[in-house]
Amino acid sequence: MRKFLLTAIGAALLLIVLSADYPASSGFSIGDTVPGFSVSNDSNEVEMQQLRGEYVLLSFWTSTNPQSRIANKTYNDFVAGQEGGIEYVAVNFDPSSNVFNEIVKIDGLDACKQFHVERNSALMESYSLRGGCVSLLIDPQGEVVAQNPTLDEVKNVMGV
Repeated sequence: MRKFLLTAIGAALLLIVLSADYPASSGFSIGDTVPGFSVSNDSNEVEMQQLRGEYVLLSFWTSTNPQSRIANKTYNDFVAGQEGGIEYVAVNFDPSSNVFNEIVKIDGLDACKQFHVERNSALMESYSLRGGCVSLLIDPQGEVVAQNPTLDEVKNVMGV
């Protein structure tokens, strides 16, 4: 009985450690200028350089990372309710484009703002993504002003 209890406690501790919330990050700090890149989907092509002059909410997400998926839906809905002032670009790193397309439908996302990219792409490397899932708020000059921002932080920076 004691051995079973110790095994159960050990398994529980392992589960807690493995499911702990490790915040995703990129290789950028506040004030860093982000590199340009280009992504496209069936209906839209976006080049980061062309978005200079506007605030950009850039989200890297996967369907297997619940926090990034929820953030993607939250940001998508927020930007949809805005009268301009901010662009939204969501880059997905799911292994399957079919899964990505289904999640876009299920979550009711704006497909024009959602882009699927191979997980081990140059984009992941150029943004120094550790963990793959992070969101950046970028100012009109192309500089990071917040990493994994809340909606209140986005509104505050934009003066909304």
